[in-house]
Amino acid sequence: MYFKLNQLAMVSLLTVGVVGTASANVYIDHNDEGIRENSILVVKSDLNKDEIKNPKFVWKDEKGTIVGLGKKLIVTPDILGNSQNLTACISYINQNDLTSSIQCSNEMSLNNVQTLDAFAPRINEKEVSDVLVGKFIAATEVVNLSYSVYNKGETTPIDESEITAATYQWRIDGALVKTVTSPSNKQFLVPETFDNDEDPGTPEVPVEAGMPLTVSISVTLSSEAGGGSGIGGDNFTIQENFPGGNVADNYYRPMLSIETEYDEGDEATESEFIVRTDGNGVATDEMTGDDVYGFAALPQDIAAQECTNRGLRLVSNPTAFSSYLTVETAGGKTEHWPYDVRMLWSSEKDATEPGSYFNYYNAVGYIYNTPSDSTGGGEFKVVGQDPASLALVVCEDIPK
Repeated sequence: MYFKLNQLAMVSLLTVGVVGTASANVYIDHNDEGIRENSILVVKSDLNKDEIKNPKFVWKDEKGTIVGLGKKLIVTPDILGNSQNLTACISYINQNDLTSSIQCSNEMSLNNVQTLDAFAPRINEKEVSDVLVGKFIAATEVVNLSYSVYNKGETTPIDESEITAATYQWRIDGALVKTVTSPSNKQFLVPETFDNDEDPGTPEVPVEAGMPLTVSISVTLSSEAGGGSGIGGDNFTIQENFPGGNVADNYYRPMLSIETEYDEGDEATESEFIVRTDGNGVATDEMTGDDVYGFAALPQDIAAQECTNRGLRLVSNPTAFSSYLTVETAGGKTEHWPYDVRMLWSSEKDATEPGSYFNYYNAVGYIYNTPSDSTGGGEFKVVGQDPASLALVVCEDIPK
């Protein structure tokens, strides 16, 4: 399971309980040059690299609003128009006792910094939201970024053609792995290993399921759209490369418990919300291991929400899905999915009697011809289920 953060532009950095905020060994450097629009600021410290690991960087203003992530910060018109002071903070793990610390710089004033055009309004603030990364987020998979830009306080998005400049930063587990400066270049190949572009000395580490994938977005709009700029972003979770296959046309294999926001319990202990199989989708009594995969078994409403969280939807047509599985499990794309260990939820209500009396939802199940003997084979059927029943979660694309 994981916890999805709010948009970066809306997150405030709390000062209560932060360790070392008064420390003077963190400071903002700008090469002794005057700060102006598009200046590059760098957070530096007296901390020795061999004393710390996993450094992360956050820039905040006097309101506690996060204005940037990473070791460097470009002083954009957005920052100049909304912030009077900047503070840079570093989070790191002490090598000696493996505890965490946060150190922050003193505030740096922006009140005397001018834009390139002194007569231009400082800001026409935009909001970047509706950030999604699809399709399947796993090592070796290509994901596609999508987002919307709004005039502050409005509900109709600005046309994408009005974005004149954009910067996208992709981070895995806090490490910067790719920076893109073309608005249309929204694809990202999730690597199998990564290092930190901001710290070239860091060793390559493997991408693992459960690691956060963070995308930060900064955009500038055309004068026809009112000009101005905005920042945003979101955090997502890298998923497991299941040997039995991840994507089958517009369907996504059942979600693992480590991929949901719902708390199914400890991965290594018995839980009614976790069904374990091997890499071929065959049920196993093993709790952990290299070839053990724990799939989330959830109530219907929670299953639907988990798909929504991904920008997808729960299977909408169980009859069509049942027919699809009938074809594809016979040596096809879903042959090694865990199709016979639990029912598979849909969003369709059961309209038959008596299921409709109890507000049942339809699910797809592989029903054996002889319930006590799997050797006789079976077939996929649409079966009404109490919404509190625990079934697997298969999401599908939302048609455009």
